Amino acid sequence: MENKVDDLFLLIESHRNSFTSVEQNIADYFISKQEVLSISELAKKISVSPPSITRFCKKLGLNNFKELIFLYSLSLNDQTEDASNISTPVTASYHALATRSDAAYRSQAVENFCDLIDATRIIMFWGLGFNSFAGNDFEFKFARFGKVIQVYSDQHSISLSASSLQKGDLVLIASLRGQDKDMLEAVKVGRTKGAKFLMITSNEDSPIVDYCEETVYAANFSADEALGNISPQIPVLIQLDIIYSKYVKKHKGNISKWVQSENILKR
Repeated sequence: MENKVDDLFLLIESHRNSFTSVEQNIADYFISKQEVLSISELAKKISVSPPSITRFCKKLGLNNFKELIFLYSLSLNDQTEDASNISTPVTASYHALATRSDAAYRSQAVENFCDLIDATRIIMFWGLGFNSFAGNDFEFKFARFGKVIQVYSDQHSISLSASSLQKGDLVLIASLRGQDKDMLEAVKVGRTKGAKFLMITSNEDSPIVDYCEETVYAANFSADEALGNISPQIPVLIQLDIIYSKYVKKHKGNISKWVQSENILKR
């Protein structure tokens, strides 16, 4: 089974947007918790062909209908258990994200991040949607070192920011998917003006990577994590914490600014 999701209902919903109209009908049958049928009986009952059901199984990452029914039966049984006991799965997801983040860690990339941040006083942070929350965290952390952080969280503001960039300006982009075409165009504009770019993403094939001085790779979400059980900005926040920790150790000469900011915050 390709998807490491042991709940068929979560698995179905995680693929819902990719279903055809026929596959939506098949999905609805299982989501409504109907009786277990053979593939021929199910095809007749919901007026679809057996090959359509097989394709539905493949789209979920399952090998065949037998595997689908096995997972369906397990998921039905799970529905009868105490649904309030969710702490362990959530904690396990956080641990898995941390483990995948550690596996993706590249020391030199983080050091390069820190050096560019240290060499630049005013830093732009571009992040759409949930990434803007990570931008606020980045601003809070590095403002304590005397950095001026400007967070841009919508495409219009990002495009305007790109048009006003100058040589030597530094932009940090947070985009897990790294596929936004408008963001890519903004980066291209910034490059023509001599700006430098850093990026945090989970997509090694992002076209934006080619325009960045350095890229730090965040952990990907599994199918069930992507449903919203885990706050979507967590992988980016983990990387920002790693960068911040390295920065504190690598650039101890700026520690006096940090101490001053701590004193101010305690007032």
